[in-house]
Amino acid sequence: MKRKITFLVMALLAILPIFKVSAAAESKPDPKFYIYLCIGQSNMEAGATPAEQDKDFNDPRFQFMAAVDMPNLGREMGKWYTAVPPICREGNNLGPVDFFGRKMIEVLPPDYRVGVINVSVAGAKIELWDKDDYKEYIDNERDWMKNIVSQYGGNPYERLVKMAKLAQKDGVIKGILMHQGESNSQDPLWPERVKRIYDNLCKDLKLNPKQTPLLAGELKYAEQGGVCAAFNTTIMPNLPKVLPNAHIISALGCESTGDQFHFSTEGMRLLGQRFADKMLQLQGFKPEEKRTLTLKPDKLGIEISPTLRGIFFEDINNSLDGGICAQLIQNNSFQAYNVPDAPANEFSTCDSVFFGWTVVSKGDAKGSARAVADKPLVKNLKRHYDFDPNDKYDDEQRYKQYSVRFEVENPGDGFGIAANGFGIAEYGRGKEFYYSNNTQTPSIPAVKYVSYDLGMYLQGEAYKGGFKVYLEDKDGNVNSNVLTFTGIPDDWKKYEGTLKALNSADSRLCIVADAPGVFYLDFVTLLPEASQLWNDGKNGPFRKDLMQALADLKPTFMRFPGGCASEGPNYFGQVFWKNSIGSPEERIGFRNHWGYWTSQYVGFYEYLLMAEALGATPLPVLNNGVTCQFAGHQYVAPLDTEEDRARFNSIFVQDALDFIEFCNGPVDSKWGALRAEMGHPEPFNLKYLGIGNENRGDAFWERFDIMYNAVKEKYPEIVVVSTSGAADAGKEFDANMKEIDSKYANTIVDEHYYKNNDWFYSHRDRYNSDKVRGAEGLTYDRNRPTRVFVGEFANNMTNNDYASAMAEAAYWTGLERNSDMVVMAAYAPLFCKKGYNKWNSNLIWFDNRGMWRSCNYYYQKLFSEAGDRAFFMSDAMKGSAPDTTIYTSPTIDTATGEIFIKFVNSEAVDKRITVNTGSGTRYEAEMEFISSHDTSLKNQKEQNYYSSHPDYNKDPMDNVPPGMKERPGMREMAWRFAKRVSYNEAVVPHTVDLGTVKGKFELTMPENSVGILRLKSVK
Repeated sequence: MKRKITFLVMALLAILPIFKVSAAAESKPDPKFYIYLCIGQSNMEAGATPAEQDKDFNDPRFQFMAAVDMPNLGREMGKWYTAVPPICREGNNLGPVDFFGRKMIEVLPPDYRVGVINVSVAGAKIELWDKDDYKEYIDNERDWMKNIVSQYGGNPYERLVKMAKLAQKDGVIKGILMHQGESNSQDPLWPERVKRIYDNLCKDLKLNPKQTPLLAGELKYAEQGGVCAAFNTTIMPNLPKVLPNAHIISALGCESTGDQFHFSTEGMRLLGQRFADKMLQLQGFKPEEKRTLTLKPDKLGIEISPTLRGIFFEDINNSLDGGICAQLIQNNSFQAYNVPDAPANEFSTCDSVFFGWTVVSKGDAKGSARAVADKPLVKNLKRHYDFDPNDKYDDEQRYKQYSVRFEVENPGDGFGIAANGFGIAEYGRGKEFYYSNNTQTPSIPAVKYVSYDLGMYLQGEAYKGGFKVYLEDKDGNVNSNVLTFTGIPDDWKKYEGTLKALNSADSRLCIVADAPGVFYLDFVTLLPEASQLWNDGKNGPFRKDLMQALADLKPTFMRFPGGCASEGPNYFGQVFWKNSIGSPEERIGFRNHWGYWTSQYVGFYEYLLMAEALGATPLPVLNNGVTCQFAGHQYVAPLDTEEDRARFNSIFVQDALDFIEFCNGPVDSKWGALRAEMGHPEPFNLKYLGIGNENRGDAFWERFDIMYNAVKEKYPEIVVVSTSGAADAGKEFDANMKEIDSKYANTIVDEHYYKNNDWFYSHRDRYNSDKVRGAEGLTYDRNRPTRVFVGEFANNMTNNDYASAMAEAAYWTGLERNSDMVVMAAYAPLFCKKGYNKWNSNLIWFDNRGMWRSCNYYYQKLFSEAGDRAFFMSDAMKGSAPDTTIYTSPTIDTATGEIFIKFVNSEAVDKRITVNTGSGTRYEAEMEFISSHDTSLKNQKEQNYYSSHPDYNKDPMDNVPPGMKERPGMREMAWRFAKRVSYNEAVVPHTVDLGTVKGKFELTMPENSVGILRLKSVK
């Protein structure tokens, strides 16, 4: 009750005029009462709902003069009131002016006050404030706008001047705030129009233009959904050119309400506080943060590793099947049944339940369907490995080929089966969602008017009928043309066709028979048309958007297919590359390390194509018979007997040698010939081969030694990648480094670590030449041949928030500064499908229809450029001391003279940097950066924010009361306000053209920013 009474008293005080100030108007104006004139459109009017922290504001040091009567609030035009909203007109709320004033009085000395006069009109062009042209403009405007303008006596400019003259009796006008432009977003004369209004105000109010800054706020950025964002880069930058005392206030990162124009409360707060920060700087109450950088491009340092920047593709988080592999049918060969070493109920639970499929029985149809292994699609399937027939593992199980046998008693309206796609998995719902998915929910992401290429194999048993194949949405509506197939032979035959989607709707692929009888189905594929594949499918069956995201990173190497996925969790989970080549029908799928089925529709050959297409040197990782340590080493290939050793050699050692031949061998060699037969006669130029991953102990090193020596004996040019284990330090790391130092010093050591932000900031010097690694006292000594591959690193604790991107980027500058030791580095993991994440740090998140590049992705993209040499550059100096919150790495292209300076400003403060180029060279200067005021921001949003999630995949009419559903236009209205998934990313790079510079120039390094400064020499 006490709090309610206090609030009522404060509200009552807020509506009373500040008579003390008005009375003072008869005397000399208070020089410490700073007054600001405010004009603009709807954002300036203010429509933000107060947050809890905003509700109790009632500080009389911040006042506003009512520019209109507010009878419902007891406020009169021309009088001062404590700035409790609304301060523009009745019906408004909080806006940037409110937050401007509140921030001003926080910083100004206690004896200073702030006053504002806000004359803003939603939707109005800047012409409305032109004292000569306003009437012609408003006479042709909409009635609702005329009604607003009428509150200002029909002339907003005149009302502003009238109020300002009253205010000048009480204080001093110190500046003008403006947020306008949406209605002039394509008007190149906008800067001149603003200048005309500014000049008139200065003249009519006798203001000194040199002492009266105009601050103009940017419009909403495109990544926040702003449709007028181009105004910020094409028109607004010209304002300071025509009006020297104008200053642009950034709207970068100002949060949106979700519409096309308006800021949310937090967006308004940030924009208003930025208005205040700039005004305080201009008026001497807040010093501008200034730094200096001095370049010495002629003083060269280390050579920059040409392979430093790469990617690590691991088949984790459903990143391959159902991810970057564009093939849309899950369990397309029905092999996810009787899966060896799989937990119970993880895949098909019996021979009549098909993982990823639903038996279809339309109308009175009756029949049965079950998995059988007596009708193999591929006769005499190649078995590349001589597994032990006498051990405890049933090796035959690996090679069984399942198909579905249908017995149709009554076809009714169609009996058959439907492929549901790769399902949906709601994050956090338990193991059944975590490892598997809701396979009964149609989830093929059909896109309207896009064609899909169908392939399937059918075999009859004296079957006389035909089949219909089509897409069907979740409501049972046909969502494509219908393909009809007849004349089914008694041996396997491939059928092909094209389905064109009628609507963009999650669908399933129906295959239904129209006659009684027996038939078999196997190996069903559905690929989007070439236009939906990366490079039109010329480099493999890869999803266009995901591959393009990788190409934009400009990777110099690509490690694959794991990680832990390379080792496998157990005997049957081991990866054998020969089982992934040849025609897709011949490839042998398996349950991978991360608990789901890998079809190998994309196998090692496609990985090599993928790397080649990206311009990345391949870095494959092969298993050496020791499965993943985190899975408890469930299998270690035996070496106890001569027979064991011979089998180890024939399976694991020969596998590595044959793989090198497959990659590099001539077309007349056994494996080179297969490569040529598959369509790639040219060698893949393999240079690196990883053996094992995060392994440790005698069992691993004994087997590593056998493979290492065999590879180096036959292929001495191949660089072998060893492992330091699964951590950055500790007993395992020490033991592995001791092993490497004593026997394998000419390898590249793969180091992995997942750490927090503090670790990344504080370990930037990890690879300095004086840093000790391991327990033997050795350092990262450049005189020894051993080099480092940081094969996996990330902050996996904050789910790709912006703060983690800054910390990792700061660390990356240390990697580049030490790239004479660190020759390769890759973030991990690369991909994650929403709902299926096994890991909390993922460079790119995606769903069936789109993707979100994380904040971490964008620093990797920005840092993908570098010169070939480091050069000397000072720290960012704050006076005589370095700014320890700015991290940099400078490189130069010695052939062209182009300079690249990577930087991280990890402080929430804009910094004005004076750059001394250190030469008389003229440069075209450009800065590209990411920045976020909110360091908790995540581009991918929440875990369950994706297109097929139930919250975003329901008909909004379900929420409309029955009596309203039939109203005209109700369906359109419901969809307008439905929950939708957007693929907008809140943090994206922005580019600032700094023009031609020479000797010395300035730039602003934004708060919490990561970026790259490019200086391109020009004649």
